[in-house]
Amino acid sequence: MVGPGLTVGGWFAGAVIKKFVDKVQSIMEDNLALKAEAGNMLHSVLAALPRIQILVEVTERKAISSLSYANWLQQFKDVVSEAEDLLDDLETKRIQDLLLKKKNKVSSAASFALRFARNFVLSDKDLKRLKDVLIKLNKTISDTGDRHCQGLMELADAEGVTVRTLPPTQPVVIGREKEKLQLLNMICPTAQQPQDGAQSSRRQFSVIAVVGPAGVGKTALAQAIYNNPKAKEDFALRGWVLASRRSRDKQDIAKEIVDSFGMEKQDNLQEINGPSQSTLSSTIENKRFFLVLDDVQDNLRELWDSLSSALARAANRSVVLLTTRSKEDAHIFRTTAHVSLGHLPPQLMCRVFEHHAFGKQKEATLQSVGKRIVRNLHGLPLLAEAIGRLLRQKLDEEHWQKISRNPWWLFSEDNDIQSVALPSVAIMCENLTDVLRKCVCYCSIFPTGYLFEKNMLVHMWIASFMQQHDGIGMEEKEKEWFDELFNRSFFQPTIWANMFIIPDMIKEPLHVIAGKECHTATDSGERKRSLKLYRHLAIDISDFHEHLDFGEANKVRTVLFFNGRRTIRPHEAVANILGYPSGLRVLDFSYSEAKLGKFPDFINKFPHLRFLDLSFNGITVIPDSICKLHLLQVLRLRGCHFKELPRTMNELTNLRFLYAEPQTVSLVYKIGKLTNLQGLEEFPVGKTEGHRITELKDLNEVSRKLCISNLEEVTGINKRDAVLSKKIHLQKLGLKWGSATGTSTTASDGCMMALNGLEPNANIEELNIQCYMGVGLPAWMADKERFTKLKSIHLIKCKQLRTLPPLGQLPSLLILVLQDLSVVEKIGSEFYGRSYRVFPSLEELKFLDMPKWREWSDIEELQDSRTLQFPHLRKVQIRNCKVLTGMPLCCLQASLEELDISGCGFESSKVKGLLPGRSRADHQTEEEKTRVYGLSWISFSCKGPFGFLDYFKFSWPCWTSHWTKFLHSQISRSSLNIMDTVCGVFELRFYLHVPF
Repeated sequence: MVGPGLTVGGWFAGAVIKKFVDKVQSIMEDNLALKAEAGNMLHSVLAALPRIQILVEVTERKAISSLSYANWLQQFKDVVSEAEDLLDDLETKRIQDLLLKKKNKVSSAASFALRFARNFVLSDKDLKRLKDVLIKLNKTISDTGDRHCQGLMELADAEGVTVRTLPPTQPVVIGREKEKLQLLNMICPTAQQPQDGAQSSRRQFSVIAVVGPAGVGKTALAQAIYNNPKAKEDFALRGWVLASRRSRDKQDIAKEIVDSFGMEKQDNLQEINGPSQSTLSSTIENKRFFLVLDDVQDNLRELWDSLSSALARAANRSVVLLTTRSKEDAHIFRTTAHVSLGHLPPQLMCRVFEHHAFGKQKEATLQSVGKRIVRNLHGLPLLAEAIGRLLRQKLDEEHWQKISRNPWWLFSEDNDIQSVALPSVAIMCENLTDVLRKCVCYCSIFPTGYLFEKNMLVHMWIASFMQQHDGIGMEEKEKEWFDELFNRSFFQPTIWANMFIIPDMIKEPLHVIAGKECHTATDSGERKRSLKLYRHLAIDISDFHEHLDFGEANKVRTVLFFNGRRTIRPHEAVANILGYPSGLRVLDFSYSEAKLGKFPDFINKFPHLRFLDLSFNGITVIPDSICKLHLLQVLRLRGCHFKELPRTMNELTNLRFLYAEPQTVSLVYKIGKLTNLQGLEEFPVGKTEGHRITELKDLNEVSRKLCISNLEEVTGINKRDAVLSKKIHLQKLGLKWGSATGTSTTASDGCMMALNGLEPNANIEELNIQCYMGVGLPAWMADKERFTKLKSIHLIKCKQLRTLPPLGQLPSLLILVLQDLSVVEKIGSEFYGRSYRVFPSLEELKFLDMPKWREWSDIEELQDSRTLQFPHLRKVQIRNCKVLTGMPLCCLQASLEELDISGCGFESSKVKGLLPGRSRADHQTEEEKTRVYGLSWISFSCKGPFGFLDYFKFSWPCWTSHWTKFLHSQISRSSLNIMDTVCGVFELRFYLHVPF
């Protein structure tokens, strides 16, 4: 029913062939014999290239549902892979030749000749391989002239794929309003009972289950509850664990729970996978938690009794919410309540489908066709979302009719998870471009519950099959492809930013569609089957010593290791699995539970390697042999601890991304030679040669974010040392001095000189400065003409800083955080700048831990102006500024939604002075006056526009019944509950009776 695979791609194949042809042409210029022998073949291949790209595109779509197109496609894949390997080998030899000549310190005349030489000298073996590949390629292309392939070419015009950028998809729960309200009332009940001290903290936590078959929206509903503002406010700890992730013991699950409680503060998935220093009991003791166990499997059921004993140490009213397909779990987990989700009825399915297919615009002529399609989706909202997104590509009746008549719907009668979803996923794949189809099929090797980051998946794609496309432009293009697949619902969001998952309902059909290209070896699968024909593999077995037959002539390009928990000698076992040389491009050990313990020396068998992840494998020494991986683009060494690195690491000239702790990066000698480096999260400045700040000078491809730390080691710097102005791809810049920089005049002058020389490119969007010890900041920070894209500034622990530059003039600044500025006493006109536009875009303003700050001046000269200052300010937070006596009226705009003031020296009279009145009353509506009146008079921590308040907490020594009456008068359709939680601190809760 399904063909042998989809993953060569006309676009990809065309790029490989084009590069191969260019290389052969270049070699022919120096080899007349080759030109005479193979020139005509080369010309034929080049002329046929456009036709080949179209043919592969059509052939792959047909291969989904027909075996008749399989042979030609498989032959073509093999010859393209062979051409690709040859190109890699020639590139490796070119780099080796260049490095050798540099080491031998060739004469200047020889160097001049080298620069103009077209090619290095090819061996007879290389020339023979080149001719063999060219002959095979020419023969395969010649076969496209037969009648069978001509028929395919005729289909190209009739079956073109519609490419239209879809709007971003947003998490939405449709048709489950009743269940959502029911769950929320269980988890965050309106009537709160006061705790009775230590006794209540020992009570049993409640367990609530969401039960239903795959694809009905259990996870989506749990996410909606988890992200609800009430849930965020009611619990000291919130965590989410993907319970479906491989078999584990109690310690593993407990560690994942502990990590999940801190996951919201993490920016990186690998940091989460690192070792945890806390136990579950100590983390939750006497704290109220909300824990989601998503997609419960057999292994968790077996461990629940022992795990629940540890969870019982939490405070009263803690909640475990689990999602499961089994009704029996209500008994196994001793649930206190459960919510059942069944298949959606037709009318609700149509609502889900139409939401994703039409958006806000309705197409009456298409609704009847849509209803026919919905009948094939088995009441599963996930499929309604995916097919709806597909049809949104083209709101045309002919296109919709074509989808509704697709023969794949004939297979939609089966009820197992794979068969139910297979027609939908197959139709989705048929309507992808060849590039997108290749990318999504690659993901079929990921095991259940596999969390992946967008950037890491893009790295894998490039390393596996996009290496013939170079540069940052290619990286950005593949990110666009990721977004397109996400918007087509192949990937689903998680509660963590930039982390995604493929639902089993989508992934299982992809396994079938990907054919012999992709495979996951599991304990329950056929472990002894031959794996040599697969190109992309995941090894997800408990003992890596199990026999896996890769074979000598294998085609493997990707190997990801998972599980391995029963492996006794992992280094030996992995060496046996990877015993034969191959064209391996991606190798990842980071998710293996069997830690290698030492560097895998067998990696030298894989000179084509481009992605290598050794994170969290206990490796402490890296040998010089790693420097022979001249094509390596991504190297991940998270959680590894080294005392030294090979001195020739700077010979990895193709390295683009280095993911490692700052201490590891500091060991790379002359990192500035890695001029292709795009990803370098932190560069610690050193004192010795090869580690100074001048190493940054030529790293002009660094993109996204960079933190430069240990700046106290810089004794003198000018703009030519780091040349940050040339790093045009950099968006986030962090500048960090050590905490022991010193407070002397000399140290302060040195800091100011260093910061003045670190002026970034105008494309910078975020600037974070920490532990800076200068008394002032350079003028470039407030250059409104240059930094038009700067959106965020954080100044943290700048303990000698006395004055602030006119940051109010920056046109695009959205977020400003000033924290622990120990000696700042006054903020006024120097902060706003001399213009009628003051903070024109600012949305969030925070002042934290400023013990000497006593005066915050208003913008006096603009009091009579109708020009609003801070016109978009939504949030103001002032904490632990003990001598501050007031805040200016200019910050209290009608746009203000959240005002959080605590630990400040505000007097009652000063607070009353914040009331809107004489100067601005004429320009305010009654609604604006009321909102500002409520916020400013009481001076509390408030969240949400006043008319839509859910919750706020404040400290106020003079609470009277007057304020209760006032708040009741301002909040409609709500109940007001005041609780004296701590002496002098009042907690107010508003439970709005509005539909979800």
